[in-house]
Amino acid sequence: MKQFAVLAGLAPLAAAHWELVYPAQRQTGNEDTMPSFPCGGVDTVSSNRTRFPISGAPIQLNMGHTEYNVQVLMALGNEPGSAFNYVLVPTFTEEGPDNFCIGAGTLQFPEGLNITDGTNATIQVVTNGDSGGGLYNCADVTFTSTPLTTEEYGRNCQNSTGVETRPLEGAARNANETSSGHSHGGDDDDDDSSSGSANSTTNSTSSSAGSTTSSSSGLASQATLASWGMAAMGIAAGVMAL
Repeated sequence: MKQFAVLAGLAPLAAAHWELVYPAQRQTGNEDTMPSFPCGGVDTVSSNRTRFPISGAPIQLNMGHTEYNVQVLMALGNEPGSAFNYVLVPTFTEEGPDNFCIGAGTLQFPEGLNITDGTNATIQVVTNGDSGGGLYNCADVTFTSTPLTTEEYGRNCQNSTGVETRPLEGAARNANETSSGHSHGGDDDDDDSSSGSANSTTNSTSSSAGSTTSSSSGLASQATLASWGMAAMGIAAGVMAL
């Protein structure tokens, strides 16, 4: 009986995978369909979009396991489908369960997007953790010129004790790749890296899911980055910064 109780206690954690807490994911309770590209089996855009400040906002995750490769992408428009063409955070490794915050200054918005007050978009978070490919969740947002208050930011950016991040060794790569380098995504996955990235292991070397622009500018530094691979090194070091 004691052994059964222990196993029962582990089951919810194993099933949970991870959750996109802020901005709010399209639907909770989709653990069984999270391997489905592009949005974890929830393909209908939410009617309740999160107001996401143009000046910067964090991404809050609740991690169900102790280690993930993580990447953040974005699609613009009201009904983006699977067109997640912009990399906001190149793939990095996160260690530690429970609360994990990607700080606002980490998000790298490509130049020339002309994001204004009222622009609709969908943010896609991709991780590894599934034997056939990545795990996916999406949050529908509307950009706003109103910044978060200090209290709002703190409520939506928390890290549990012991949470750490580190850059991936070697070339930048997709988070949803298996050890053979196969990405779990849409029908045109071989040609379109916008399918996301999350199941990378040490043998995979393909580049991070791609922005359609050749450079990006960060909300914190506003510096143009030479490549996503170089960006991953700095981002992993400061990804939890407020």
